[in-house]
Amino acid sequence: MVLLAWSLAGATLPELAPGSSDPVYWIAAVGGVLLLFASLLAHELAHSVVAERRGVSVEGITLWLLGGVSQLHGEAKTPRDEFDITAAGPLTSVALALGFGAVAVFVAAIGGPTVLVAVLGWLAAINGVLAAFNLIPGAPLDGGRLLHAAVWHRSGDRSRATMVATRAGGRVGYTLIGLGILLLLAGDLSAAWFVLLGWFLLAASRAEATHELLRGALAGVRVRDVMTPRPTVAPEDVPLSTLVDDWFLGHDCSAFPVVAADGKVTGLVTLARVKSTPRHDWERLTAGDVAEPLESLATGAPNEPFPEILERMAGAPGGGGRALVFDDGVLAGIITPTDVQRAVDLAALRSPRPRGDSIARPRAPTSGGA
Repeated sequence: MVLLAWSLAGATLPELAPGSSDPVYWIAAVGGVLLLFASLLAHELAHSVVAERRGVSVEGITLWLLGGVSQLHGEAKTPRDEFDITAAGPLTSVALALGFGAVAVFVAAIGGPTVLVAVLGWLAAINGVLAAFNLIPGAPLDGGRLLHAAVWHRSGDRSRATMVATRAGGRVGYTLIGLGILLLLAGDLSAAWFVLLGWFLLAASRAEATHELLRGALAGVRVRDVMTPRPTVAPEDVPLSTLVDDWFLGHDCSAFPVVAADGKVTGLVTLARVKSTPRHDWERLTAGDVAEPLESLATGAPNEPFPEILERMAGAPGGGGRALVFDDGVLAGIITPTDVQRAVDLAALRSPRPRGDSIARPRAPTSGGA
């Protein structure tokens, strides 16, 4: 916000609307930047609202240096759903660009302040640029999502569509980086933004391609194939000093499910949690006192697809990348980071399986906004 406001107040507005005082420029600049953030939020909210209506839950929206990101927990079940979810963002930006432009024309027509006209015109232009840039056909931009939906609709193969969209995103990233370097060599320091955007697109497209390859290879893997069965448990009333001596030092494990007196699992105690507890409290506190509660952990069943619980593990606030597996309410196993790494390494040796229209991924990264 400070960077954008400084740029507006110090250069853009004095050039577009000369003659005003510095305080006026700064007030207008701060208001313009706040409206820009509201525009970015509206772009992402449009994605999110349509996603919710199409059965894809939304974890949150993040505004950051390069725009906005909608964190969707799940993905569209059909190409049409994906198209509608994706198109909502650019259409909102186009509507905002037209709206700000119309208001700017009206204010100018009635003889309003030139600074206000300049801010409204700037908002119209930047929303138009946002819409146009996001429609570039390369993942993870909105244009890449639309390309993904089109290829998916035509071929019926979701994995192939992802590969097409991510390769296109990589080409766009390389193009922006190359253009930025050329402009930097020509003396245009502002071209560093092109390099930054290109690097972001390149990294994001590679990550998405890798994610898709792993999901294809993990498509037939079940939780029971990955979990460590019959994990060692710890009573919730055992003192931490005893837990360290008899459990952590006595077993080759860095986490133990915690059970109550009736045998019910109540949480998970990890080595990291114990290490963060002052040593002088080890005699006073018990495993149950420092354990992460069951509600904060990812859980699953032995026969469910491994990718589904893997996504829940990534989003769980507790567990440190671990999940507990229950079979009819009885603890059957635990999935640890070591188990996950082994499953991923083995998946890399398998041939990815194509995913068709009927297979939905438990989590989709986001829409775009740069």
